[in-house]
Amino acid sequence: MEGKTLIIIVLSGLCALPSCFPRQYHLVEDSKIWTEAQSYCREKFTDLATVDNQEDVAKLNDIIGRYHNGKVWIGLYDDINSWRWSLEKEGYYGEGEAEFRKWRVNEPGHYSTENCAAVNRAGKWWDDDCSKRKQIICYDGAIEAQDSSRFVFVNEAKTWTEAQSYCRERYTDLASVKNQAENDEMKMMIPPGKVAWIGLFRDSWKWSDGSGKSFSNWNTEEHGTIAKSCGFVSFGKWKVWPCRQKFYFACYSEPVKKQVVRVKMTKKDSSVNLEDVMEAILQPINQRLKDKKLSEDVKLRWVKQPDGKIFHKEEEKEEKEEMSCNLK
Repeated sequence: MEGKTLIIIVLSGLCALPSCFPRQYHLVEDSKIWTEAQSYCREKFTDLATVDNQEDVAKLNDIIGRYHNGKVWIGLYDDINSWRWSLEKEGYYGEGEAEFRKWRVNEPGHYSTENCAAVNRAGKWWDDDCSKRKQIICYDGAIEAQDSSRFVFVNEAKTWTEAQSYCRERYTDLASVKNQAENDEMKMMIPPGKVAWIGLFRDSWKWSDGSGKSFSNWNTEEHGTIAKSCGFVSFGKWKVWPCRQKFYFACYSEPVKKQVVRVKMTKKDSSVNLEDVMEAILQPINQRLKDKKLSEDVKLRWVKQPDGKIFHKEEEKEEKEEMSCNLK
């Protein structure tokens, strides 16, 4: 293998966050409204408490302890301004067109069970429960606009999710409305007394720190029927309440993320100086972290030994050398 170098890297003990570095919860026994609690947690810790699994539930309930039967804010909130279109085709929307809205008076209503938009024959929009069945307006991008309308009215009652699937299978997507002219064109298709789903919807409950919400621990009572809601814990379960109410709150912090990993490498070309290829060695490791979506949480660097060196030959095998690095 003249002129070539074969490097074998063995990483042991490298585990995925947050399992290596679990978050720590802190109960703050000071009554604040939700936004004040959020600011406090971000200043003193990391953020309001986020819960990803049943283990987190147990840890949080343990921290709340004697106050478990009260009301304690966590980082869960109803994002009332997250409206977006089902159709996300690049270049489809001009400047400001994705933000066009034609809400009727007092809409949207900010109830967290009403996450999908419908339109009536007057061209007015309102938010409604996505599980309700309504007629549909689809968009067909294959139709030439100058020849015919690209909107297609479907006189079949479906839930919003069913409507989205129907339009995507047969046309392009549920209808997006970019301006007043399109709204006027669309409303004329709706028969008197009928209401139709369009492609506008919103993500509802989110975490303050921006992490994804897949785990759920709601109280068995229906949640989200209170306008402008934020989440709190009571008896170990999630409930909602107006965000202006003052409760104790739970924050979370992240411990120092530092881990030393010993790496063994086999060098087949004795002329290669490992000091010269240190950064090249890290590149595939960094790519692996990126693929696992850990690149923002983990930083790699080489660590010098007490003698000031990074690489040391193993006495029993002269062709092997050892080195270690810190993840932090």
